[in-house]
Amino acid sequence: MLVIDEVGYLTHRPEAANVLFHVVNERHLRRRPILMTTNKPEAAWGQVLHDGDLAETILDRVLERGRLFELRGTSYRTRHLERSGRHAAQAADVEQPDLLTTGGRPRISGIPGPEFPEPTV
Repeated sequence: MLVIDEVGYLTHRPEAANVLFHVVNERHLRRRPILMTTNKPEAAWGQVLHDGDLAETILDRVLERGRLFELRGTSYRTRHLERSGRHAAQAADVEQPDLLTTGGRPRISGIPGPEFPEPTV
């Protein structure tokens, strides 16, 4: 499985679209799986890849035997934040967790720590 994450997140030179085409085409011909993620709609791929025809050709090969899943909703990365007041909490003084009540480990990105902590000597 080849995973190409965040297509269109960064801008690339027009030649990068040619390389992407060759990768997608080879995997298509060999019937190898590709997973691509992007936050760009299909209509914007021409702008992202600097060539509308090439973008259409790449999408044609990917979607011929593939599936398109469109996910909507809040970001998975910020799922631990409350929906209401999310931006207000970031701007205000947020109370820091008591390290004594979290087992001496700080919370990082809302994750309290590993489910099965490493044993210590």
